[in-house]
Amino acid sequence: MPDLRVCFLGESFVAGIGDRECLGWAGRLAVRAAAGQPLSYYNLGVRRENSTELRGRWEAECTPRLPAGADCRVVISTGVNDTQLENGRPASIPPTRSRTSPRYCAGSAERAGGPWW
Repeated sequence: MPDLRVCFLGESFVAGIGDRECLGWAGRLAVRAAAGQPLSYYNLGVRRENSTELRGRWEAECTPRLPAGADCRVVISTGVNDTQLENGRPASIPPTRSRTSPRYCAGSAERAGGPWW
């Protein structure tokens, strides 16, 4: 069986904040996906992170965890904090930036020849 490695990137929903079992949806998915096969699961969710912040850190987080020769995947779940109100005003992330940040991550990984795309 291949060495399956999955990085989950995003905010508090990914991290499992408020989850009694401390798994979040990413942890629950990893438990089901691992049934009978080796799985390295990396929960890289950061509470209150927006898509611009994720865009700035994803590559440094994923590269050492996703080596050549493994079956590597990246799951991105972001945007919730982009739409939150801060002091009664909309967050400073424009919708176009929120939509393009995950695309940017995927595109830059393809251009760099990352082993996980």
